[in-house]
Amino acid sequence: MDLKPSKKKLAFAGPSMTQREVDAVVDAVKHGWYETFDKDIKQFEQAMASYVGRTYALAGFCCTHTMHLGCLVCGFGPGDEVICTDFSWAATAHVIAYTGATPVFVDIEPDSWCIDPAAIERAITPKTKGIMLVHTFGYPAAMDPIMAIAKKHNLRVVEDAAPALGAKYHGKSVGSFGDVGCFSFQGAKIAVSGEGGMFLTDDKTMYEQAILQSNMGRTNRVANFWCDSMGFEYQIANVTAALARVQVERIEDLVAIKRRIFDWYWERLHDVSELTLLREKPGLRCNYAYPAVRLRSNAISRNDLVAKLQQYNIHAREAFPRMSRFPMYQARFDNPVASDVETNGFNLPSAANLTEDDVDFICAVTKHLLGRG
Repeated sequence: MDLKPSKKKLAFAGPSMTQREVDAVVDAVKHGWYETFDKDIKQFEQAMASYVGRTYALAGFCCTHTMHLGCLVCGFGPGDEVICTDFSWAATAHVIAYTGATPVFVDIEPDSWCIDPAAIERAITPKTKGIMLVHTFGYPAAMDPIMAIAKKHNLRVVEDAAPALGAKYHGKSVGSFGDVGCFSFQGAKIAVSGEGGMFLTDDKTMYEQAILQSNMGRTNRVANFWCDSMGFEYQIANVTAALARVQVERIEDLVAIKRRIFDWYWERLHDVSELTLLREKPGLRCNYAYPAVRLRSNAISRNDLVAKLQQYNIHAREAFPRMSRFPMYQARFDNPVASDVETNGFNLPSAANLTEDDVDFICAVTKHLLGRG
């Protein structure tokens, strides 16, 4: 095989778009105003509530905003502690801190990179108010034990399901277990709208509080534009929602694309001793938004491997640094699994436009860089 750099950018992530998305956006541009200014927003919310299996849905500008709303309606605030995975994009912790609560970072499971229920149990104190978990890279977290812990200690649960639309835990959609579930439609996710987020709950009071908070606390109780409380401008645009809605309607097709790409990787790399590919556990469905790999090599570091792959126009991505190391936070636990993944974990490219030949090339180059030909 020719191992010259690929002329095509073999991207870490990227969407699948069809004429359906184009038609929906054009229709929203032409007709999504005046009396139909929120038509696509409502349809987007209904589509998400129906797919995930929740009663109430509120679309927002981005997932970070909807997660912040989740923390607010769960009552997190100064003096509270919220147990949080140590392995995620910073927004997972920041939204806790926005409320004045303290994120307490705990370790992850080695076979899912999701929060470890045993670590949650060990971290609970009288100040603990909730749990913030992530369905990491579309791998479902261990929701049965997590929810059992939450029930035992009367804790609120926020599911950061940002990359995980289409993932299922024993047949039930992720994002449908906790008090609140939140999803992202940012451009690198499995379903995209450029930006966009979704807040989901079965609690009517939480839903109504989220609406109020997302609209500047506006009630119009005394006069038009009257606000009875502080709030935020967290609403999505109708045109953006039109694009997101069609992506939700196509989610099973999008999951099939991602799973096919992972299968190609698995066929070519599962027996490479220097690599461990994370695979879904029995009874669970991963959407494989970002195929996750742990490097086990003394010959090359993870950083060097990712850098050398990029020289071939292969855009893998290094794993997240532990949030507990950020200067604005404090570490309470060592979190050795998250520490190992921080150093040795990475994601293989999984853009929807990858072909089997592309994956064949990526795997051949990876093996070459590992000294396997």
